[in-house]
Amino acid sequence: MRILSDAIIRPFVCLWLVFAPLSLAMAGDLVRVEVYDPVQRLWHPVLVEIAETQAERQIGLMHRDVLPENQGMLFVYPQENRLSFWMKNTYLSLDIMYFSETGDWINTAANTTPLSLNGYPSKAPAQFVLEMVAGSAKTLHIGEGSRLVIKDCHLIKTGLDFGLCSR
Repeated sequence: MRILSDAIIRPFVCLWLVFAPLSLAMAGDLVRVEVYDPVQRLWHPVLVEIAETQAERQIGLMHRDVLPENQGMLFVYPQENRLSFWMKNTYLSLDIMYFSETGDWINTAANTTPLSLNGYPSKAPAQFVLEMVAGSAKTLHIGEGSRLVIKDCHLIKTGLDFGLCSR
């Protein structure tokens, strides 16, 4: 009887050991945002984790091995500032897209170098930063004329006035 229960339980324990860290790494409510593609003249849906506290913004996507396509992290700041990101402890190459307080695209740092300590700055003050897997900005045509809107504003904890909640 003990052999039978070990044979049944062991595979589940092994699966838990493999997937539990991944599920913790991908924890957090996913919020729907959309990014306007001025080339195809359509809105692309993206699911994002929100990083709105200083602690969440400091950790960001560090220590992640996987980031699904059309998912990412949206960094929310209380007001516009010149921002710069680095790739310390970030194992994935990312596209870092900067947006103004009104959701207008500012610039993209494309195909960043994993684990690099080089800075990837915004070219103008930004309030929102969208990180997605490298190549996403090109695929979704995120660039001049792009805009960002947040669809699930009720999931964002900060008391900001989101003009980005509707388009």
